[in-house]
Amino acid sequence: MSRRTPPWRHSCLFITGALALTGCTGGSVPEEAPALEQQAAGLVPGPDLRITELQAPENAKPGQSVIVTAKVCNAGDQPVYSSTTLQVYLSTTATQQVPGPGTQPPSNQQLTQGQTSVGPVYAGQCVRSSLNIYVSPPSGFTGNGVYYLGASIDTQKVVPESDETNNGFVRGRMGVGSRPDLVVTKVDAPANLAPGQLFDASVTVCNVGTEPSPSGAVQLYLSAVNAMTMPPQPGSQTTLQFPLGSMPVGALATGQCRVVPYSGTAQPPSTPVAPGTPYYLGGIVDWTGSVLELREDNNTFVQGPVGVGNGPDLTLRFVTGPASVREGDPLQATATVCNTGVTTSGPADVRVVLSSVPSLAAPSSQPRPMTEFPLGTLNVPPLPAGQCTARTVQGPANRPPSSTYSQPLYLGAIVDMNQGVMELREDNNTRADTLVGMGNAPDLTVVAMDVPSNSSPYAPFTVSAKVCNVGTARSMSVPLDVFVTNEPSLTLAPSGPPPMSAMMLGGGPLPPLEPRECITRIVTGNVTPPGGTIMPNPTLYVGAVVDVPALLQELREDNNVSALSRIGHGTGPDLVVRTLTAPASVKPGTSLWTDVKVCNEGTLPAAASTVGLFLSATSSVELPPQSPSPSQVQVGTVEVSPLPPGACALYPKTVYAAPPPGVPPTQPLYLVAVADVPQQQQELREDNNVRVAGPLVMGNGPDLVVADVTGPTSAIPNGPITLKVTVCNAGTEPAGPSQVMGVLAMEETLSTQSPPPAPSEFVVGMVSLPPLAVGQCLTAPINGQAAAPYLADPNSPLFLGARVDSGLQVMELNEDNNTRVTSRLVRGSGPDLVVRSVTVASAPVPQNTRFTAQVDVCNEGNVSVYGSVPMDLIVTPETSLYVPGQGMPPYTQVQSPIPGGNVWVSPLMPGQCTMLWVEAEALRPPSSMPGQPIYLGAIIDTPNAWQELIEDNNARMMATPISQAQ
Repeated sequence: MSRRTPPWRHSCLFITGALALTGCTGGSVPEEAPALEQQAAGLVPGPDLRITELQAPENAKPGQSVIVTAKVCNAGDQPVYSSTTLQVYLSTTATQQVPGPGTQPPSNQQLTQGQTSVGPVYAGQCVRSSLNIYVSPPSGFTGNGVYYLGASIDTQKVVPESDETNNGFVRGRMGVGSRPDLVVTKVDAPANLAPGQLFDASVTVCNVGTEPSPSGAVQLYLSAVNAMTMPPQPGSQTTLQFPLGSMPVGALATGQCRVVPYSGTAQPPSTPVAPGTPYYLGGIVDWTGSVLELREDNNTFVQGPVGVGNGPDLTLRFVTGPASVREGDPLQATATVCNTGVTTSGPADVRVVLSSVPSLAAPSSQPRPMTEFPLGTLNVPPLPAGQCTARTVQGPANRPPSSTYSQPLYLGAIVDMNQGVMELREDNNTRADTLVGMGNAPDLTVVAMDVPSNSSPYAPFTVSAKVCNVGTARSMSVPLDVFVTNEPSLTLAPSGPPPMSAMMLGGGPLPPLEPRECITRIVTGNVTPPGGTIMPNPTLYVGAVVDVPALLQELREDNNVSALSRIGHGTGPDLVVRTLTAPASVKPGTSLWTDVKVCNEGTLPAAASTVGLFLSATSSVELPPQSPSPSQVQVGTVEVSPLPPGACALYPKTVYAAPPPGVPPTQPLYLVAVADVPQQQQELREDNNVRVAGPLVMGNGPDLVVADVTGPTSAIPNGPITLKVTVCNAGTEPAGPSQVMGVLAMEETLSTQSPPPAPSEFVVGMVSLPPLAVGQCLTAPINGQAAAPYLADPNSPLFLGARVDSGLQVMELNEDNNTRVTSRLVRGSGPDLVVRSVTVASAPVPQNTRFTAQVDVCNEGNVSVYGSVPMDLIVTPETSLYVPGQGMPPYTQVQSPIPGGNVWVSPLMPGQCTMLWVEAEALRPPSSMPGQPIYLGAIIDTPNAWQELIEDNNARMMATPISQAQ
């Protein structure tokens, strides 16, 4: 049966997120077909305005003032210079119409909420425009209702567009009235569940309504389909979903969220799914309908797929490789495979590929698509549940048949290609999210930025950006520009002005850079909020862009924009908790000692304030704490004295340790500090007031932890090795005798397999420990053999690790912190030259003056170095050294002494060190900028003349600069 059409609908009607065309062209353009829209737009020149996003509160009271923000984009090929009108509507249906002479929709079906002007929008760019509306529902409103919020751009038709049918956008439903509105926003749970086996999960419930909600409940479900359905009546069930358990939520204030813990067993629905097909885990809040809400259509939430059963589940955690490679050159890639299932997997194969698309076809016996080129195949041994293994393969870097010449490729892998392992899930066996540039060209990218938290309208603002050439060839000089934007993303066209949402802070030229060479540039300017920014206290972002005009042809053009850093702007304080300490354990009903460091990172002095201290079951707190929460309790406050801008104060504090009322006795807790907890200060930023420490355990008992594991960096295969393991009792009671196990592990975390060790570990040895008092530590040597686990990849390093009380002799407060993995170990025979330290007794050194540096060089390998080895002393404005290859001299660093006066290291036996006293000069590299400090470092064996066990530890920098700019 067709739906009845409103009598006033006679032209173009907007549907949710898209546009339905009725009586305009006789057809429709769904949102799901952007490629067709772009092709059509390309045939008709001109601008094309469209709304792509509409932000507003989920609910509002009638007459309430709210801010609506629309993202308006010009998808055409010509700019819009004139101002256009943006209108916002509320309607009773998901179709809306632009009001005009003779085309007014009935007031009981649609009502205009407000309008504003949108300035110029250049071709291919977007702007955000905000307006303040007073929520006015259509006539017939009875006190509470649900409507559709939408908007339209260029309602006065002042801009001739290539497409006049896509100017409207409907975001979706908005509740209007005075009621709560409960929603589920997140479900955390293991990736796979065994039927009948206990598991822990959590559900986050929020009240997005306009009034506080009374106590309610949330139910966790398993579904056979990717959807959750409200039960037709309380207590009823469907065959597609099964309730796992319900948890009380408690009362929630308006805008408040709560993380509700769950512990129970998994039971799949009665409707089965095919083998290897996942179920879906989700939650339904207030499934009984006991809370009268503004909206009842948004109580369900699906987190995602989950495997249910008794079996393995092989997944790819990482596929890593170089940032770039020349075509045909060897490419080394590492694939990390994990078994996230519940039983041990059988052996499997992994095919590593270069792909022209980011999605790989599932494992199959069919021929692979033309979008892939195989790099190599790896064999993965059986993996216990929860275990991972890293495997390395090397092969020629060639393009897939479907790849274009200059296209970057995705490095990916497919596990269990032959489908020899019966898994809980077969839909998660591929990964391809690492982009690799291929060819002979540079590739400039911003790898790091240092941005202050806030800016003042009356003072310069200084940031630094570190740019690296991760390509395969030397770059030319190109500009670096820094922008301030009111959007969390930044896109710039090679030609034309920047988008209206961005303002330039400053910039400057970058010098040519060799492959792997980096340079740090300092940029200073005045922050000017872009037009349309909501004031005061705007939300702004700072980002850097390399080569905006596209002067340089690079291997990749998609990585020239840095990650954006949020800043506050204006005049005001900004209180931040910079340091918070917490013990590992505490007795119930006793005192807890903490240090709280509070800083004012704003632009004006901060008055006296209060920091709230909470014990919480999660690493967050519910603010404001207007209603009792079962998962958190306030344990104290810190009174902070007035702070001028940039000042900090450290406050030692003792608080009473009381557990939250709804937390089980053994659950770990977090100490959470909230600056300005009563919200009495008008701050530039309110998003940075929380600091978390922990976890900590509350109870009576010992808690054995491995504090450190030290040992050699290399060893002869199967030769002798000694690990030194430090064990501490971080509990609240003395610990009895125990044992500590030293291991060589394949991963940087130890397996949870019980009993240990796992196949990914080799046990070096085990020693007995005496009883340890509260707070006592003991370092024990463990002697054994440097053998590899049988799962180990011969081409991958191992890691030093230890496990205390693996036999569970000691009943501890926390059994989850008994392991530690520290440094890597390379097995093999050879020397390993290392610069242990670089020091200058006379630092700081004036520019262009001579000084004496002391460089400590050691052979940490197991084979002697019989010949002399060159050592270079380097002066650079960078905090890390660049090891030059065969190419032009680096622009970012200079040798001191001047090249030709080389320093040579004499022969060294294994374990032997030598101290070199080197006369040098504080020469400033040409890349350094005024006000930029310079650092001193040393590189041993720069030409790579010696074959070493480890080649990436030949350089060391001084931590502090030797000279400031003059």
